[in-house]
Amino acid sequence: MNIIEATLVGVVQGVSEWLPISSKTQIMFAAMYITGAPPAFAYSLGLFLEAASVLAALLYFRSVYLKILRGLLGDVEGRRWLTYVAITTLVTAAVGVPLYLVARQALAGGAAGWLMTALGVAIVGNAVALRRAHSASGLKSFSQMTLRDMAIVGLAQALSVLPGVSRSGATTSVLLLLGYAPAEAFKASFVLVPVAGLGAATLAYLAEGSAVVTTESLIAMAVGVVVSLVTIEALLKFARSRQVFLVNLTVGALAIAGGLLYVLGR
Repeated sequence: MNIIEATLVGVVQGVSEWLPISSKTQIMFAAMYITGAPPAFAYSLGLFLEAASVLAALLYFRSVYLKILRGLLGDVEGRRWLTYVAITTLVTAAVGVPLYLVARQALAGGAAGWLMTALGVAIVGNAVALRRAHSASGLKSFSQMTLRDMAIVGLAQALSVLPGVSRSGATTSVLLLLGYAPAEAFKASFVLVPVAGLGAATLAYLAEGSAVVTTESLIAMAVGVVVSLVTIEALLKFARSRQVFLVNLTVGALAIAGGLLYVLGR
């Protein structure tokens, strides 16, 4: 991988991480077709570059992470965020690590792509339901999130270790289906990136060692951070718009496209 290829991979990472398409899968395909990397290594590279998303999330949502730290000292809102991160992380670790070990060997077949497609279809159906209701006043905020909902989000995040399943797509889709407002769903999904991303990058490093830590991969990571910051801002602005139907429809359509692209690309 040369500098130009690394830059292209970084752009793919910086955009796809935050969309309902699998960033690790897009990077896997990019690495395979641009650099000729074998599928297993390209898959691990996609996971390793999740570190770029970690840095971007820490920078953009620094106020939320400061609240989480204050939660350790008794801050009510911070404690809710802390509980959310803790529960989703525990569920993700319990389910996601075994799935990763299986996925790396079998690359999950085409079933994972169909799973992402099914999620997209459900979100499109949700968009239609919202359109018919003509109101978004009943949508929930993060302050209303229950322990059950947190566990479901953790399960959705665990499924994202499978090639073809987007972490942001799975978690955002589930939050939308659980009845949360789009802006709340996007934010709650994106805040989980550091924990999930660090876990993914660590798994990739343990599997491949220093082979994934090269000058070119670090360039790709730096580009990914910059592109991620721009992408997050644009998506949150879109999610905060009054077009709840359009946000749901867009998320669903992208999820369907991402899942089908993975299935057809195999």
